[in-house]
Amino acid sequence: MELTELVYFTTIAQTGNMSRAAKKLQVSQPALSVAVRKLERDLNMQLFVRANNSIILNAAGKKAVVFAENILSQVSEMRHFFRTYGERNTAASLAFTDPGPYRLVLPFFQQKCTQTKISSLLLYADNEVGPTLEEQKADAVICLSLPRKNKKDFESISVAKEGLYLAVPKNHPLAKRKYIRLDKEKNLDLAVLSEGGAYAQYLVPFWEKFSKRHKITIYKDYESFKQAAQQNPQQALVLSRLARRYYQEDYGRILMPINDKGLSVLYYLVYLKKNAECLYPILHWAKTRENKLLNVVRPYANM
Repeated sequence: MELTELVYFTTIAQTGNMSRAAKKLQVSQPALSVAVRKLERDLNMQLFVRANNSIILNAAGKKAVVFAENILSQVSEMRHFFRTYGERNTAASLAFTDPGPYRLVLPFFQQKCTQTKISSLLLYADNEVGPTLEEQKADAVICLSLPRKNKKDFESISVAKEGLYLAVPKNHPLAKRKYIRLDKEKNLDLAVLSEGGAYAQYLVPFWEKFSKRHKITIYKDYESFKQAAQQNPQQALVLSRLARRYYQEDYGRILMPINDKGLSVLYYLVYLKKNAECLYPILHWAKTRENKLLNVVRPYANM
């Protein structure tokens, strides 16, 4: 039994006439007759009563047409499912709550997951993560924290490490240090690059605390920050780990990590459990490959 036979059979049953069925299907009447005879042989049952110019279902034919229509409906549903399934698995939308991972992680995923078309959305704070995922504005969000509501519906995996670096002139008293703690120093003149987003919000209390020990000037955009660095080559600069990697400049200074407690954080890829399937290429890479943004090698994980 073939699907074509079922299509021909149901069309003849609906039209009640071979010539109208042939015209609707755009096939010849002999082709229809052959298909019907093959179906009747397969079922070992006559399905029609033929009279003059009409062809009418008999009792067995009425039963057969119900089965045939159900089969064709399931075939259509199956085709639709796998067509949309394929579309889901070749496209994904990522949202970001920070410009740092947006600039670095997005192209990194686009490079590694070449078979998935990745679109992007930039959010402003971590409290937008839950609504963004639940309202299906994005398939996953890279952020600093999990949504507080409906936690059981979400999963996450760390994808990037973030922290701060201090850049000082080569003749600066701190230039030979391997790292520094701002809470152990005094009277530093600091130019801070803070381009907005969740990490910038996270650091606000730290800058308020450090401002009691240091002179701090915060720059909201990179061009102003870079211009200030050029105009005052003796000033110490502060920028994030991901910003340093993205802009790839040393500003004529020595760079060292700032190791104050609480400044280093992890970015997480957060997604609804039900969306894991469409994120498979991204999750497969993130869980099984060396993640140079995070500086770890993950063990192989079964997906």
